[in-house]
Amino acid sequence: MLGSACAADEVVRHALTRTADTDAGDALPELVREVFGAIRAVPEQAARHRREAHAGSWLPEPVLTEGGAMGALGVLETVESRESVSMARLVALERLSSAERAAYVLRETFGYGSAETAVVLGLPEVQCRALRRRARQRVRESATGVDLPWPQRRQLAEDLMRAASHADQQALAELLADDVVAWSDGGGVPGTARRPALGAAKVARFLAGLISQAPAGTRGRIVEINGDAAVLATTGDVVVAVVAPEFGPQGLVGIRTVADPGRLVFLNRQWARRGLRR
Repeated sequence: MLGSACAADEVVRHALTRTADTDAGDALPELVREVFGAIRAVPEQAARHRREAHAGSWLPEPVLTEGGAMGALGVLETVESRESVSMARLVALERLSSAERAAYVLRETFGYGSAETAVVLGLPEVQCRALRRRARQRVRESATGVDLPWPQRRQLAEDLMRAASHADQQALAELLADDVVAWSDGGGVPGTARRPALGAAKVARFLAGLISQAPAGTRGRIVEINGDAAVLATTGDVVVAVVAPEFGPQGLVGIRTVADPGRLVFLNRQWARRGLRR
């Protein structure tokens, strides 16, 4: 709903304090109403202005989802649950109005019917059905990826990391679809592009250049980010970038790179907790 794990954490914590005295049987519906009420209270125009003023392409905050890293949400066990938090899906949802996004998430993620959605959003049922139809159609139109087995997705991500680390533009180009697009959310970090790169040749050059700008000692590894295989780059114990590929029938159709330190705060908290568990 927000595209920001840190903001979502704040909203849920606030809702939990508001529903602390609610009976257990009514806790979840009341919590959902509180959460969506708080989200809809954020002026949509102000939120969009912040994203449009963002340096580079706006991308959702990456979240570590492997091994129960999402806490109470546990492991994303189904294709549908992983897809619901994918970078591509969150980007598509961000293009919807807040009401469309809420109607879609309540139905597709929580299984709410029109009557339940109407109660949560405080809107007529007929309007909720229309919002959901429009949102579903727009999300469907934006879909470009394909469902590949996890081992194949991980292998492609490893091939991408290996080719980029060696600045092998030919090997990179062979992994990329001809019409691949690369977006970068760097927040002004040197080496990250402000505009999308289009086409295999340009994206290969962009990725090779990104690696060349990495600090000495930077290490890459494959982890599950937003329910999919991605490259996580660390310098020491700090996550400095995430490269999330989108898998298509003819190769990688999208590359989303998040290197803005402000967009990696939540992920770094997760990474620090993971290190402590080791």
